[in-house]
Amino acid sequence: NEHEDNPPTQRGVTFVPGPDYRGGIHTGYHSPHESGDDDDDNNDADVENQNLIEAYAVDDNEQAEIIDELQEKLGSAKLELEAARSQLAAPAIEGVPVDDKIGPSNNKSNRNLLMIGFILFLGTIGVAVGLSISFSKRSDNDEVSVDAADADAVAVAPVLPPVLEALQERKVLRCGIYDRRGFSFPNDETNEREGFEVDLCKAVAAAALGRSYTYELVPTTGANRFEKHANGEFDVLISGTTHTFDRDVHESSSGMGFSFSSPYLYGGMTYNGVPEFVKCADELSAVGVCAGILICSILGTTWYDTTKELFPASNIVLTKEQGESFQNLIDGKCNVIQGEQYEAPEVVVRGFGYEGPYGQGKTSFTKDPLAMVTRDGDPEFA
Repeated sequence: NEHEDNPPTQRGVTFVPGPDYRGGIHTGYHSPHESGDDDDDNNDADVENQNLIEAYAVDDNEQAEIIDELQEKLGSAKLELEAARSQLAAPAIEGVPVDDKIGPSNNKSNRNLLMIGFILFLGTIGVAVGLSISFSKRSDNDEVSVDAADADAVAVAPVLPPVLEALQERKVLRCGIYDRRGFSFPNDETNEREGFEVDLCKAVAAAALGRSYTYELVPTTGANRFEKHANGEFDVLISGTTHTFDRDVHESSSGMGFSFSSPYLYGGMTYNGVPEFVKCADELSAVGVCAGILICSILGTTWYDTTKELFPASNIVLTKEQGESFQNLIDGKCNVIQGEQYEAPEVVVRGFGYEGPYGQGKTSFTKDPLAMVTRDGDPEFA
């Protein structure tokens, strides 16, 4: 067979093989090892292929026309694609008037104005926050034990010479002290003050001045003791004063810090007075049957600082010293007083003239390190 080794070809035409009777692809070539029974079928397939080739064959002119037509369609498709892209990039907006004055420079000016406005807005907020903080601090300071006029008076403490230097000329040690039975209180017979803290004042005077010492007891109260000390009205404060961090660094009523000795006594505050209300105080109750509790609290003391954290202000009666608290208990202005267990026993309160029922609380609400106090900046005397 003339097609066994040479498949039919024609110039300019690609041969397309057809399927053979086995379902494979007919290549127009049979191996010499294949059976001769297939020769007739192969000849018929070759004739078919030749007819297909002739049917789809085109000459060179027709091929050129087809190429030109395809190029024209391709160019038209490119133009349509470019038009579609331009519409997506800058879509037209209908019905919105455009101001000819708007441009890049105008937009920049608008951005600058917005930035300036934003900065002014932040500045306004900063001023408002600063004022609010200032007013809040001022309101907090209103709770200090001195009023505004007194605060101005003690805002700048006088510059004082060292105590030991002043003692060389004065020859008298001045001790700030206030009435506390057993610590500093007039003797009923001699009317001379005596007690543990009076003895402490004598001891300090002897250490500073020698055997021929002289001392003076300067009356003070829990409310004004630090102001008087800062102003130099006495040299050392010996009046059951608790050493606290605030007083060491910046005591509120005087505006300055103080130096403290080692504690000479540890005390604890209890609530004392009419027994039914003392029980209310121990239970920290001011409601129900305890709604009528009135606690006399000495201004400027750690006792007051503790009590105002435990009870509403409406249940607290402020006093300047313990003697005033005792008198308020007698007059019925309060039914509970504060004090150390050794400072307000029944015998002491009866000595002030109280005749009503009396009891002492079982709970100690503080543990106070009591110390002697000197002004800062005088380490030799301290």
